Amino acid sequence: MFANLKAGWRLARLVRKSVSKDRGVFLYPILSGIISVGIFAFTFASLYVTIPPNFSGNSIFIYIGALLLAYIAVGFLSTIILLAMLIAYRAHNSGNPVSLRTALGTAWSYRKQALEWAIFYTLLMVLLRIIESRFRGIGQFVIGAIGSMMIAIATFFAIPSILDNRSGPIDAVKNSVATIKNHFGQTFGGVAYVDLYTLIFTLSGVFAFIGGFMLISTAIPVFVLAILIVAGIMLIVVGVILNYTYLNIVKLVLFDYVNGKGLPDGINEDDVKSAIKRKKTRSIFRKDTSSQQDNF
Repeated sequence: MFANLKAGWRLARLVRKSVSKDRGVFLYPILSGIISVGIFAFTFASLYVTIPPNFSGNSIFIYIGALLLAYIAVGFLSTIILLAMLIAYRAHNSGNPVSLRTALGTAWSYRKQALEWAIFYTLLMVLLRIIESRFRGIGQFVIGAIGSMMIAIATFFAIPSILDNRSGPIDAVKNSVATIKNHFGQTFGGVAYVDLYTLIFTLSGVFAFIGGFMLISTAIPVFVLAILIVAGIMLIVVGVILNYTYLNIVKLVLFDYVNGKGLPDGINEDDVKSAIKRKKTRSIFRKDTSSQQDNF
């Protein structure tokens, strides 16, 4: 376990160094975040203006429909921007860097696949929430956690698959699962990717934000508390941006590696192998696995 974590820390450090060669990739998650916030803000503002507070029961369907459309719009544009980020990262590592505009233009050619993925993923999450809502207490939490984990693993390589194969959502998930089974083994438990650098930003922001609210009733000046809360929010945002960038780059790096495209300069193959977690399985009917080949 600790060996996996250490390898995950090393892998995260190597990815940070690789990404730092082209800091322009950080523009993509920032752009995605701004657009997402803008869409939801516009949606809620429109609903507030067009539907009175004492709306009738039927108006709830308008709210649900509007939110679904907002989620799909956010998912669509976020997918386009994510594809653009991966295109830009690949281009930079190949020695032919591209501009933000060029990367977005190339990603726009995937608009059909991005829209299909956005609809598919939104409906998948809605289905999970419906199933989760049928349980109460700890059961609801467990079902939600297990469902989210299964979706995260099944879709781990979905976006890189869309990028390479222009796959539809079903084929993208199939390719993602096949990549995991064929190259990481049947007992793949994920990647022990732990970026302490990003974690420091996020946790510091959380503590500053919570601390600011907890100290409101004290004699500390309001402007000091406001600075603390705002600083906490900013640190959390920075942590989210860094984590989004690094984690998606890790997925692309692994996907390219197992598909014979090699590793970017500076990323160690041994650390990639060591960072792959495999679940321990127990069974009284254990099969002979000596014939199974591990590509890592």
